Amino acid sequence: MINMGVSFKIPNEYGNHLSDILEPLPFNYYQWLINNDEIHIVHDNEFTNQFLFDEDKIISGEKLYEKSKNNTYYMVFVTLRAFLKDGTIKSVSKYKEFTESDCQIILAVYDCSYVIFWCKNSQLVSKMYMYALSKGYEDIKYITEEELIKNKYYIE
Repeated sequence: MINMGVSFKIPNEYGNHLSDILEPLPFNYYQWLINNDEIHIVHDNEFTNQFLFDEDKIISGEKLYEKSKNNTYYMVFVTLRAFLKDGTIKSVSKYKEFTESDCQIILAVYDCSYVIFWCKNSQLVSKMYMYALSKGYEDIKYITEEELIKNKYYIE
């Protein structure tokens, strides 16, 4: 049984949780495709009319981390796909598409607090699992290749 990902639950509150999730990853090695995002910037504990990613849909790892670290926001949902800088960027949702593509990581947050992380690098999968434990996140589970093949997990 091969672990291909991790799922866990983050606090459902304002903050900069996306940068926290990115922390154990070599985010700067990748270009990130941003899909299906609704992340509201918060100022003085109030939603603003601004979104964290209002224009950029392909973003460098450095810019992704900087935006997610230097703002306070409320994540409703977001899907991020990481590609090596010379890789072909395209949206993938199913496990088979993921394995056949240049996509290296899929990171999705939905319903404000549920996180799904798929990764082709088993060391990063283990690192994310241990990091989630250290942060005190809830419902931390490995996602096995068998579960992904059976389409238990589908990412928009």
